[in-house]
Amino acid sequence: MPAQKNPRLFVYGTLRKQVKHPTHQILARHGRYISTGVFQGRLYNLGRHPGAVASAEKSDRVIGEVYELEPNTQAFEILDDYEGRLFSREPTTIFLDTGETITSWIYLYRGVVEERRRIVSGDYLAYLDQP
Repeated sequence: MPAQKNPRLFVYGTLRKQVKHPTHQILARHGRYISTGVFQGRLYNLGRHPGAVASAEKSDRVIGEVYELEPNTQAFEILDDYEGRLFSREPTTIFLDTGETITSWIYLYRGVVEERRRIVSGDYLAYLDQP
């Protein structure tokens, strides 16, 4: 993805604000919330956190939040370390709730997924709220 003046990041799991994970403070400190949005993919329960993979099915969706990060900060370096080697930061298309379509970074899971562990709603927050 070409360098953006202010790069954007789509987050769908533990980095979402409502999860209250300490690493979200990187986004709060070095970014600005833009909107909620949708990624065309599938979401899986990986245990302590979810993982998203791209999908060719238009009905598959992952719900998340988009943040615009300050340029020239160490935010991505810190987030890359947090996500670890099983995730890769990739450019992708995000459909914002405002109707706008943007290009954003996303952390995609690179490991093997089990279909039985799929979060069909695509919404990690709704999944956490289940009894």
